[in-house]
Amino acid sequence: MRLYLIFIYLLLGACTTLPPAFDDEKTKDISYSQVSADLDSYQDATIRWGGVIVDIEDDENFSWMQVSYYPLDYYGRPVLDNPSEGRFVIKTERFHGATPYAADREITVVGVIDGKIERKIGDKHLSLPLIKATAIHLWPINYRGNYYSHCRSCYYRQLFW
Repeated sequence: MRLYLIFIYLLLGACTTLPPAFDDEKTKDISYSQVSADLDSYQDATIRWGGVIVDIEDDENFSWMQVSYYPLDYYGRPVLDNPSEGRFVIKTERFHGATPYAADREITVVGVIDGKIERKIGDKHLSLPLIKATAIHLWPINYRGNYYSHCRSCYYRQLFW
């Protein structure tokens, strides 16, 4: 009986969605619209945001990820049901250009609001919120929808990816 309980405990423990760094008590539940309306009031606030990567630029010392913002669900995953509320830029000291970080991947980030940064999107120059990342979680590809109904073995391959 104990062996079964231990197995169930380990199995359920493996089902967590985000690393412990995302459970920081200092993280505030601040929406993108609040920050966009009054960026100066939220300077140096620790936030947890998510979205879809639009572009990645590698600098000499940093990587810059431009992300389309989407609100997060209970598990910390971006909710893509509605249109994006805007964009923000993540600044990180790790280089992400040669890694699985790529356009159209879903991410969740914990970081500090570090002002704003100018970016050109199409013909427009916009001031976007700048987030200095402390933790970034890249979500698995093809996790959404009815993906596994036509590729049952893909679920198991994803577990060991």
